[in-house]
Amino acid sequence: MEAKPIWWLDWNESLSTYIPEIDAEHQHFIRLVNELNEAIIARMNKKKIKSRMRAILDDAVMHFAHEEAVFKECGYPDAAEHAQKHAQIISFLNEIMEGIDHGRMAHGWLEAGLEMKQVLIQHILNEDMKYRGYHVAQGQLSRPIP
Repeated sequence: MEAKPIWWLDWNESLSTYIPEIDAEHQHFIRLVNELNEAIIARMNKKKIKSRMRAILDDAVMHFAHEEAVFKECGYPDAAEHAQKHAQIISFLNEIMEGIDHGRMAHGWLEAGLEMKQVLIQHILNEDMKYRGYHVAQGQLSRPIP
């Protein structure tokens, strides 16, 4: 069995929010990030890398909207603050894409892709785990915590 590259991200239970549809979206996001990493490592052309970066941005916009609807539905008390963080991330990602579109990148494609990945992974690890905690406290889990 071939070892996975060091940059490869795998979904694991520690990333679970215990909300099946949100977890499925996070898993899809991780697949997109791995595809971006593959494109960068393989030194694919800029059009392919940009396309994968755009897919991550588009995915984030849809996911954040869905997440915010889930917050509203379950009465998550920190929904407004979390939505503000979503808006900041989308603004940041749009700035990266605009810089790419207009040739204003102060850094290379690799750094831009890594920034996108880092911001979104950190959001899952830090912010999304907060609402997992809320769901645990409210007894709103779809499955028990292992």
